[in-house]
Amino acid sequence: MSEPGIETDFRERDIRLQEIATRLGVRAERGKRFAELTSLRVGGAIDWVLSPQTEAQAAAIVHEMDTAGIGWRALGSGSNILADDGDHRYVVLSLKDLKGELEFDGERVSVPAGYSLPRLCIDVARHGLSGIEGLGGIPGTVGGALWMNAGAYGHEIGTVTETVRVAREGKVVEVPGEDIQWNYRHTSFTEGELLLGATLRFTPDDADKIRARMEDAKSRRMATQPHGSRSAGCFFKNPPASVGGTGKMIDDMGMKGARRGSAVVSPVHANFIVTEGEGALAEDALALAEEIRERVKREQGIELEYEVELWRAKDPGTRNATTTASDGKSNSESTEKEPT
Repeated sequence: MSEPGIETDFRERDIRLQEIATRLGVRAERGKRFAELTSLRVGGAIDWVLSPQTEAQAAAIVHEMDTAGIGWRALGSGSNILADDGDHRYVVLSLKDLKGELEFDGERVSVPAGYSLPRLCIDVARHGLSGIEGLGGIPGTVGGALWMNAGAYGHEIGTVTETVRVAREGKVVEVPGEDIQWNYRHTSFTEGELLLGATLRFTPDDADKIRARMEDAKSRRMATQPHGSRSAGCFFKNPPASVGGTGKMIDDMGMKGARRGSAVVSPVHANFIVTEGEGALAEDALALAEEIRERVKREQGIELEYEVELWRAKDPGTRNATTTASDGKSNSESTEKEPT
C-alpha cells in the first residue's frame, strides 16, 4: 500500500497535469497499459498518456511538465521498448500523432518525429531520393530512428540528417546534424531532450534502382528475421569486433527456442526474443534476456549490451526522449545492424 503522503503528491500532480493538458489542448488519457502500446505486448499500467498533435504543442507541454517537476518519457511506436510489469507512475508522452506530412525541397525532406520510418523510405524512393533504403523494414518512427541512429544493410539515418528539431525551453529548436555524435545505436542526445522531427538530405538516383535495393534488403530481412511475432527487434547490440554477430553467438550456445514462461528465443533469429499468449509478462522476457547475458559472459567473456530500452516502473521522476521507431525501435522504435 502506498504511503498517504505519496498519494497526496500524485493527486496534486494529476490536478496540475490535467490543467496543463487542458490549457494546451493536448489529449490526456488514463487506464492505458504498456501491453497495449509496445510491440512486445507486455508491460504494466501507465498513469497518464499525453498525445500532442503538433511539434509546438509537444515542446510546450514538456516545458510545462519540467517546470512543474512532473516526470515523463516519450514513446513512439513502442517497437524498441521492454517496460516492466509494475505500475508506471510517470507520464508517457505519445508522439504517434506527430505524423503530419513530408515537405520536399529538392534533395531535402522535412519529416515529423511520429512519421513511420518504413513509409518514409517508400515516399522518398518514389521521389528518386537515395540514402535510407536499408531501413525500409524497420517497424518504428523517425523519432526513434534518430534517437538511436537506426541502421541496417549499409545505411544509417545519421548520415542523411541535416538538422534535428528538438524541444528546448518550450520552443522548437533546430540542431545541425554535424553537431550530433552519430555512433552505433547511440547518439549524443541526452535524457530530457525531446526529438520532434528532422530535415534529411538525400542523394538523387534512379527510382527503379532504389526500389531494387529496398526489395533486396526486404528479402534478406524476411529470410533471416521473425515476422508476425511479437518482438522488439534485436535484443542486444553486437559486441565490438564480434565475428558473426550476437545472434550467431546465442545460436552457437544452443539457445534458439529457449523459453521462460511467455518469452521465447526466436527459432528464426537468436537475437530476437518474442512473447506469446494472452497475459504475457515482461518479467519472463527480462529473465530470459538475463540468462542469455549470463551465459555469454560465462562462456565467451563478453558483456552484452541491451539494444532494447528497459523501462522500469520504479524509475523516479523519469524524463527521457527515447522515441521508438521505435519507435523505434524507439521510438526506437527498430535499430538493427547486420549481422545480429
